[in-house]
This record gives sequence, C-alpha cells and structure tokens, in this order.
Amino acid sequence: MKHAISISRIMSIFRRDLWSLLVIPTGPIVAGLFALACAIVFVAQVMFPNGIANMRPVFDFASWLLLLLCPAITMRLVAEERRTGTWELLLASPASSFEMVKGKFIAAWVFLLFVLVSTFPLIAALELYALVDYGAVASGYLGLFLLGGAVIATGLLISATTTSQTVAYLGTTFFWLTISLSLKVLPSYVPTRFANSIFALDPDLRSGAFSIGLIDTANIVYFVSIMIAVGWLSIIVFERTRQSRTSTLKNTISVFLLAVAIVAVNNVAMQEVVRKRFDATGSRAYTLSEQTSNLLNSLEKPWKIVVLLDENTISKPVVQQVDEVLRRYKDGSSNIQVDRINPADPNSITKYEELLRSLIELYGDELATAEKAISKATDSFNELMIFASSTSAWAEQLAALATTKQEQDTLKALASSLALLGNDGDLILIEVSKALRVDSGQPLPQITIARDILVAASGQWSKELAEVAWWLDSGRSQDIASICKSQSPAFEKMAMQLAKADDELRRLGDLELGHISTQLATGEGAIIFSPTRATMIPASLIFPKSGIVQETTAIDQRFRGEQIISSAMRSLKSSVQPTVVFVHAEEGSLLGRRQNNVDLWAAKGLLETSRFRVTQWIPYAGPRPSLSDGPIVWVVIPPSSRAGLTPSPREQALIDATIGLLAGNEAVMINLQPSLLPRYGQKDPWAVLVKDIGIEVDTERVLVEQVAVGPNQIEVQRSQMINDMHSEHIIANGVSGRQIFLPFPIQVEGGEELIVIEPTEDHWLDAKWEMELLETTGKTSVMDPIQIAAAVEHHGGARAIVIGSGGWLFTWAADRALPLGGNQVALVNPGNSELLLASVEWLSGLDNWIAASPIGQQAQRIQGLSKTAYFVWTLVLVLGIPSLLVFASVLTWARRNSR
Repeated sequence: MKHAISISRIMSIFRRDLWSLLVIPTGPIVAGLFALACAIVFVAQVMFPNGIANMRPVFDFASWLLLLLCPAITMRLVAEERRTGTWELLLASPASSFEMVKGKFIAAWVFLLFVLVSTFPLIAALELYALVDYGAVASGYLGLFLLGGAVIATGLLISATTTSQTVAYLGTTFFWLTISLSLKVLPSYVPTRFANSIFALDPDLRSGAFSIGLIDTANIVYFVSIMIAVGWLSIIVFERTRQSRTSTLKNTISVFLLAVAIVAVNNVAMQEVVRKRFDATGSRAYTLSEQTSNLLNSLEKPWKIVVLLDENTISKPVVQQVDEVLRRYKDGSSNIQVDRINPADPNSITKYEELLRSLIELYGDELATAEKAISKATDSFNELMIFASSTSAWAEQLAALATTKQEQDTLKALASSLALLGNDGDLILIEVSKALRVDSGQPLPQITIARDILVAASGQWSKELAEVAWWLDSGRSQDIASICKSQSPAFEKMAMQLAKADDELRRLGDLELGHISTQLATGEGAIIFSPTRATMIPASLIFPKSGIVQETTAIDQRFRGEQIISSAMRSLKSSVQPTVVFVHAEEGSLLGRRQNNVDLWAAKGLLETSRFRVTQWIPYAGPRPSLSDGPIVWVVIPPSSRAGLTPSPREQALIDATIGLLAGNEAVMINLQPSLLPRYGQKDPWAVLVKDIGIEVDTERVLVEQVAVGPNQIEVQRSQMINDMHSEHIIANGVSGRQIFLPFPIQVEGGEELIVIEPTEDHWLDAKWEMELLETTGKTSVMDPIQIAAAVEHHGGARAIVIGSGGWLFTWAADRALPLGGNQVALVNPGNSELLLASVEWLSGLDNWIAASPIGQQAQRIQGLSKTAYFVWTLVLVLGIPSLLVFASVLTWARRNSR
C-alpha cells in the first residue's frame, strides 16, 4: 500500500536523528575536531599581523577535511540502528523509504551546518582587525555546505548497506578520497579530448570556485545532482530492505535512467546559454580594476585578446580563472573580442591558423619589406662567398710574390679567411634558412633572428673587405703594387654592396612581427591585437604553472593576467614609446646572454614585450647615447664587486654619469650593493650620491634572516623573498602579492616607502655579510620595519627610485624558473618582472599604465593585531572553542545517562 508523502513523518525522523547526533559524543566531537583543525589553519595562514583577510586557506583545507569528517556523521545513521535493533522498528513504521531517506539526510545535513557554524568565531575574530568580505565568506561556506551534502548523501547510502559503523565510515571516506585523487591523475592517461569531462567530475575543482568567491550555477547543479542521485539509490536500498522481493530489472533500469538524467542535467548546466556566474566578493576581486574598466570604455575600434594555453601543463583552477578574467574583458567592452586556444589540441588547428593569418595580415607590409631586404642580403652574401672562393687562390698566389714578410703574412691570412668563407659560409645561410622556415614548432618566420644573423655577417665582412681594399691600395711593395691596385676596386665594390645590404637590414628597425614570432615559438602566452599593432606576452608572466612547490607560489594564486595584459593594451593604444637605458660598468653587453645568467636578457624581453625600447650605456666606453623623443628611464646597475677600496675607472665613470643624470633631473632607478668601505672608515660614493636626493642608505650592513632547514639545522640567508611590499605606493599596489627575490638587501631610508620588510626575531642587520659562514648567536634582532626601496620626487618633481639590492634585475634572479617537464617552466620570482615593469612605467610618468594588483589594492589586510593579541586569539580559537564543544557534549551525555 502506497502512502502519500508526509512532511510530518519526514520532520519526525529528522528531529529524531538530529537529536541523536547532538546528544551522543560523536557529533560534537566531530564539530570540535573540525573547529580545531580550521582554527590551526586560520592562525597559521590568515590571522597574523598585516595578513590578508581572506578565508580561502581555511575553506580549501576544510573541503578536504569534510571528506574525512562527514562520514563520521553518517556512519551511524543506519548501521547503528541495524546493530541496536531499532532498524526493524523504523521499517515497520508508516514512514515510506523516501521519507526515511529524506528525514535522515536532512538531519545529517543540518548537523553539518552546526559543524560549519562552529567556525564562525574565526570570522568574528577576523572582523575585529579587518573588514571581512562577507560575500566571499558566504560563498566559501556555501561550497562547503554543498560538498558536505554530497558526501553525507553517499555516506547514508553506504551506511544503509552494512551493519558496521567502521565499514560505513571507511567506505565513504575512501570512496571520496579515491574519486578526488584519481580524477587529478586520470587526465594524464586519457586522450586530451576526454580531459575536460574528467576534470569536470573533480569535486575539489568544483568546490574551489566557491572558496574564491565565485558562485557558478554549474557547480551548484553538480553537487545537488549528486545528492539527488545518491538519495534515490538510498531509497532503492531502503525499499529492497523492506521488501524481500523487488524487481532487479526495474531497479537496474531505474539506476540507468537516473545516471543518464544526471549526466544530461550536468551537461546542460555547463552550457554557456544557461550557465550563470556570480562574483560574490564584496571587494569585487574578480571584477576588473577601475583602471582596466576605464581603458576598455575608451576603446573605439575592435581589439582582440588571444590566450594560447596548453591545458595539460597548468592546473585546472587556473584555467578556469583565465577564462573568467577573459570573460570580464569581453563583458567590459563591445569592442573587444577574447579567445583561448590550446596549441596542443588538434581540434584547435583551425583557430590557430586563423590567428597566424591575422598576424600576417596585420604585419603584411612589415613582413614583405623584411623578407625583401633579407633576400637581397642573402643574395649579397652568396655573391660574397663566390667572390671569396675565386679570390682566395689569387691572394695565396700573390703572397708568394710579396717581398716583405708582413705582406706575405697578411696575404696568407687573407687567403685563409676567404677560403674558409667560401667553404663554410653556407652555415650562416643555413641558419638564416632555419629562422625563416615555417613548421609546427615555428609557426611564423623568425625574421628578427634572420635579420640579425645577416647584419652581423654582412657588417663584419663589409668592414673587413673595406680594410683590405685600403691595404691593397696603399704603400705596397713594388713587385705587387700594380696587382694590388688592380684588385682593390673589386674588394671595395664587394664591401659597398655588403654595406648597402647591412644598412637596408638595419633600417628595418624594430620588427614587431619578429618579436611576436619569437615568443610564439614558445607555444604559450597572450597575444593582444589593437586595430594597427599587436604584441605577445610570455606565458610565464601572466599565469602560474602546475607543479610549483609551495615556496614559489604567491599568496594569491589566482590568474594575474589583468595587470600585464592591461599594461600591454595601454602601450599599444598610446603613441608614446618610452625608452629604458641600462647604465652599467661591465665589460661587454648585458643585454645578451652571459655565463651564469648574469645579464639583463630577461628584463630586455619583458620590456620589449611591453613596447619599451631597450638599450644600454657603458659610460666608461663611450659618451651618453643620443635618443629619440619620448620618456627615457635610466636604470643604473653598480658593479657587484670591487677590487680594492677605491672605485675603478669604470665604476668612477658610472658614478659620474649617475650624478649627471640626477643633476639633469632625469628619471633614474638606482640599484645599490653592499660595500666594505664604511667598515674601514670611508664613505661609499653610492651612498653619498643618493643622499643628494634625500635618501640615506646603510651599505655597510645586509639584512639577513636565519631559517630552520632541518632538525637542529639553521641556515642564514642573505636574501629576502617578499610577497607583501607593505606600502600604499602605486607601484606597490601593482606588484604586492607576487613573490620578489632581493639578494643582499640593504636598508634605505627616506622618500616614499616602496618595499618594507616587517621585523621578526630571526632578522638582523649584519656587517660581515661577505663571510662564507655567519654567526647566528649574539645578534640583535631588528625591532622596526626595514625599508628596502624608496620612490622619491626631487628637485622640482624629477622622479627616482632607489632599491637596496643590486642583483634582482639579472636573469638568474628575475627569470629563475622551475622545470615542469618537456619545454615547460614556471617563474619562481614573478614579482621581479612586475616590479621592473611598474617602476619604469612610474618613472616614465605613465602612472595610468600601472594596472593595480587585485591583491595589492582590493584585498583587506589585518591591522592592529599585536603579538600578545595573536597569542591570546590562538589559545581561544585553537583550544577554547573546540574544548567548549567537547565539554558541552560530555555534559549533555552525562546528564542524559544519569536519568
């Protein structure tokens, strides 16, 4: 006999089971353990002075914790009743299987709500020291509530199939752990076309969106559909228990149809037509910054952003965040189009080829001009090789006729060089051909590389042949003078032809398509199209890769592409093209690759990507370069070492040049190194130099920090990893939250604080920084914040930046990367690149180019939390609240049993 569904019977079972969960010790103990574990994470990763008031670390941890604790809530719902004999009484009641399942499920789900409420004191404590983003908090709790509901539904099903609470607990726990962990590994072993479907099943990825304040209807449908599906399976199990005879075929068909319906519902929920996303964060952390919104509103013609991203090499949450930010750009202006292409996916070939056609169409004239000039230069070099082959024998024969040893040696060397060129010159042309080749690994011709190879070869031989022509035409001995004069015009003609080809190649200027094609060969990045130009940003600058160890991740692990993408858009939109001049005293160029990566190769690439012209000046080697119109920023890099106690002529020339730049009110960034001079009672000329603009520096001492690297093992670090700049300067707002690496940091005082390091007992200023081993005992810990960098406006508004670290710009620090397998790498210190970019933009007077970092400008921070208050809150939250819950449970249980 079938009964109509009775709400009263459901509520009766609900009250009975909820009361049971509340009065037995298991329930409150589960709540106490949950509150204890969450409190530990809270005080360790959230509640500390100047920490980010963001509950995401707690929510991320809690999502895993629920997989262990929710089965403890459900393990006794049926299994315990089977053991105690009350199960038969419940089956004999008028309640239907549906009513029993719903009553028990709602009771456990409401008890989960009680468990989550046990962490509310964390929010209350946070509110005392920061403005809590309640929208993000509510989103995080919603994600935990839905995830917990899915686990509870599964636990109820497994509990209904066994009489053992232990089996019910372990079965539920291992089911969810297996699902969650296997779905993170399985995509690596299946064809890529199935990867997205597998990732979509991962509960961790689904709940992760809630923890960052992003409410997605597809994720809600995912968890609710699991609850409904598993609930119906529980009803079938209950019904089979009540009726000895049930139709196996009917049950099988029901389960099959249920599975099909769930898959269909989730598939529909993932469609963009019905899918809705809500940014729940009160700070609008996932809304574009005001600067970017203003930029998008100013667009009058079509723009396009294309992100090239191999989804197999990056974590799925970051992929979702990339899509979310791109969607914000698209929604921000009707004149912008966005797209994301997986270059490793065969299904994306059509889109990828369309991208290449767009680039070729945009830069068709540049490409045609470059290929024409390269072709002429190649022909000239071919003629040079023919000339060299035919002339080498003549030079060797003429050497035999020469009457002086000097003439003989010169002609023999000439013959040898020409013969080598005639035989091996093809190697140069082969490299040019490789650069111009187009294939899957090189989708566009590398015209910049081809041009540079030919410029180097043509320029060198043009100069050498001109010198040979001069030598042949002047002062030769009588026996060979006439022969030399007759051949001189041929050498001169060949030299002029090469010089003409070299000049034509150099007149090509900065080949924008060449830079893009070089970046495109790496496979990933973001290409920005304006109506007239384009630029490409390397992938390493805009999103992190999976597989990064914890020390390399920033506090905010979200996609940070907005900052650099918006900067690139501003540079494309602007008619201004600033120039950055690196001023140094090294021998040879720092813009090319050097041994141990002690060079500015990475910095040059970053700036050129952002459409800055980049050059260098070595004051000792030549006069100040004459530069074209536009803002000019001078980045001064002092020598990293000094031989003796007086500056070398090279360093002195650099000092004099820097003094001249400051006196001329130029925009200058000065990077300082520690010095031994103050130890011997002498003034460091660099300290004297910056004092004129109101900056005091302590170049005698380096800020060091001792860290525990193992049991009874202490290591002293002469560098600082900085995630938070502790400053409100516009540069700091644009960079804070991205890890910056500063080797040999020294204290800077004055100006406006740019980088500040908060004091700890493990920090001190050490004057013996150059020693291999530093003594860790008897040191005076710094008690006040240490300023490492300053921004200053001096002498009527001239801008300057002083940074107390000299090596942070070099490739070994700024572009240090971790290998991730194959050709994929991830930046360890992405903040170094962003600090350089934001600094030169500010020095150029282009403040509106600096896209404010979401974490730097919008994230609330904990203020006014003293060490004493931190200790007290740690005791209250970690020990007090959980102990109170357990005590209440024991008291209730004792009073219940005493009756």
